[in-house]
Amino acid sequence: MVSVECELLSNEEDAPGHYVMALAAPEIAAEAQPGQFVHLRTPRTFDPLLRRPFSIMLADKVHGHLRLLAQVVGRGTEILVNTPVGAKLEVLGPLGTGFPLPTGDGDVLMVAGGVGVAPLISLADALRGFEHPAYIRGLFGAADEDMLVCWIEFAGRCDEFYVTTEDGSAGERGLITEALAQQLDRGQAAVAYTCGPVAMMAAVAQMCGDADVPCYCSLEQRMGCGIGACLGCVIAAADGGYLRVCKDGPVFATDRLDWEAILSDQQ
Repeated sequence: MVSVECELLSNEEDAPGHYVMALAAPEIAAEAQPGQFVHLRTPRTFDPLLRRPFSIMLADKVHGHLRLLAQVVGRGTEILVNTPVGAKLEVLGPLGTGFPLPTGDGDVLMVAGGVGVAPLISLADALRGFEHPAYIRGLFGAADEDMLVCWIEFAGRCDEFYVTTEDGSAGERGLITEALAQQLDRGQAAVAYTCGPVAMMAAVAQMCGDADVPCYCSLEQRMGCGIGACLGCVIAAADGGYLRVCKDGPVFATDRLDWEAILSDQQ
C-alpha cells in the first residue's frame, strides 16, 4: 500500500453519469490484485474531506496504469469526474483483500449488477492470463440499457455472456437472478463471483448456497479511512460480531455474512 500523486490520463463518460478514469499509478498497478480498491481524494481541496473508494477495474502492470469506474452520486464524485486530464490526484492503494482465484475444474460464474461490474472485469482479465484459462459465464443485470456500463469490456472477457434489463431495453426482460437460476440448473459451475446492489448479492448468495456452489462477493460501502481504523464500514458477520469491509474485505465468501442484517441496515 502506498499513497502517491497520480496523473489523470483520461476521463471518459461511458454511460450517463458513469465515467472511466485512467491514472498513471505504476506503484499501485504493480501490486494490485482483482477485487482490491483504491482511495481517491478530490484534487487540491479538503472539502469534501474524506477520500472516495473505487474498485480497480483494470490494472495494467506493464504500462503502470489503473482504470477506475466512477458513478456520480454526490459532490465528491462530481468533482472527481470533472477533474481535467493532466491533473494530479492523491491515491492510496491497493487496499483490501481480493478475490480468491479458482483452483479446480468447472465453469466460473460472474454476476454483475450496474457499477458492480468493475471488479469482475478485473477478475475476468486475470483469469484470462492463466496458463489454463477458466471458462467464464458472465451475467450482467441492470435497470435499463443505460446502466449496462462497460459491458463491452466485461463481455469481451467472458466465454458466454448474458444480459437482463428490468425494462427489456437490452437483453432479456427481467432480473439477473432469473438468468442465474438457469445457469445454476446447467450445473458445471465450480465457483461464483458477484458484485452489485446488496439485494441482488443477497439473492445470489442464497441461490449459490442452495446449489452448493461456493460464492464470493465484493461489497461496496461508504468508508472513512480505508485501512480498518475508523470502523465506519463494518457489516454483520454470520457467526456474530462485525467485519470491516475495507480491511477484512471488500471481498467475502458469502456464507461469512449475515445477509438479513445487512439488508436491514440498507433500509
